[in-house]
Amino acid sequence: MPVRWLATHRILLVTLGFVLLGLSLRAYHYLRQPPVWHDEAALLVNVLDKDYGELLGPLFLDEAAPPLFLWLERTVYLTLGDSTLALRLVPFLASCGALLLMLYLARHCLLPAAVPWALVLFACSEQLLWHTCESKSYSVDVFVAALTASLYCALRQRPLVQQILAQTLIAPFAILVSYPGAFLYGGLLVAFGLAVLKERRFMTWLTYAFLTAVVFAAFTWLALGPARAQQTQRLVGDWTHCFADWERPWTIPTWTFLSCFEVCRYCCKPLGQSLAGLLVIGGVSLWRNGRRDLVLVLGVPVGLALLAALAHRYPFGGVRVMAYAAPALILFIAAGVPPTFAWLWTRCRPAVAVIGVLLLLPAGVAGHRVLIPWPVADPASAAEYVEAHRLPSDRVVGNDWTHSYYFHHLGARFSPAGRDRPADADGRVWVVVTASDLSAEERMRLAAGFVPAGWTPRPVAEFSFTTVALATRP
Repeated sequence: MPVRWLATHRILLVTLGFVLLGLSLRAYHYLRQPPVWHDEAALLVNVLDKDYGELLGPLFLDEAAPPLFLWLERTVYLTLGDSTLALRLVPFLASCGALLLMLYLARHCLLPAAVPWALVLFACSEQLLWHTCESKSYSVDVFVAALTASLYCALRQRPLVQQILAQTLIAPFAILVSYPGAFLYGGLLVAFGLAVLKERRFMTWLTYAFLTAVVFAAFTWLALGPARAQQTQRLVGDWTHCFADWERPWTIPTWTFLSCFEVCRYCCKPLGQSLAGLLVIGGVSLWRNGRRDLVLVLGVPVGLALLAALAHRYPFGGVRVMAYAAPALILFIAAGVPPTFAWLWTRCRPAVAVIGVLLLLPAGVAGHRVLIPWPVADPASAAEYVEAHRLPSDRVVGNDWTHSYYFHHLGARFSPAGRDRPADADGRVWVVVTASDLSAEERMRLAAGFVPAGWTPRPVAEFSFTTVALATRP
């Protein structure tokens, strides 16, 4: 008994250590305030310039985001201001909440020996850390996935009617704040449906029908309202590579196979594909151990995204819209670790060490990103420089969506490149060019096309992938 207690105690300490590490990493990346990036700025421009009603309609810059998430961001902006710390607060809190929910899920779904592996993968996932410090809905997607699964586990021993009613209460929130919420409730409807068929009680059927009606109503309003309004040809075109190619049907089996591996890679970088075998073993192990309902709750939402991609309705693969799959995939992977280690320990012990290294690689990548953050453009420093040297009469021209956010307070004195060209500008024109695929010289040549004819911009400052130039009247 003392030895067993000591082993359990050590597992708990290691698990809590990974949780604290994950919270620390999230706080670090949030507080260091990395510059706003291209697509993030597109969402922020809508949050800053549109009211609550307008956020339900078409959005600027071919942007798409769940309506309730946009409302949360708009509320934060009106309450706390337009700083990156304020506008990234909701994703940061969602990411931290998802990690705490993952601790609950792992302890209730997995063997004790598997719990630390789930927490280290989730706490140190590079993509989840990235989503923590951006004003996008992906951290909220992960939180909703962890929340619905946690609620299911917490109420699993309660009467089925209570379980269904509890999920019904949060269904509108989950679906309207997270586009994948519809997939998550698809998994719940399947699991509950099988349980209802087995129980065969009128009240259970009634509550299940009510849950189905609520999910259908929320999804229908979302699909026919905000989601349809946000859909643009350019937006769909950007995701074409994540859809099945029915013009070449013979490629679909290979595409499906590789896309599933890519989802694993995205959730567990850098070599998440190599953990796919553990994922299968973990899912089979949970199924055989009597947790078939949990396998359905976790697995069906991922399968529904694949079906939607086959119908060209939702992207599938190693892309950020699949971040919500992280809790499910990581739980399956962790569930597969103990049986795999037990089988290999008597047959090929070096393989145990190799798998252990693969499982710990995300932690190594997380540490690397603390020392060397993600290489991104730095329009934030460029904006600070311009603000420090700009005269009240100066105009500013920028070529990137991020500039629309950073110079939002200038109003009409800021012009996106190619629009409202300041041909009659008085005084001076600052030109900010951000392009990660161009050299400084090429960015200067690009800047020359953004000023009035005859004006010659001269470079005055250089930042990461960003050039600041100043043009004056000849």
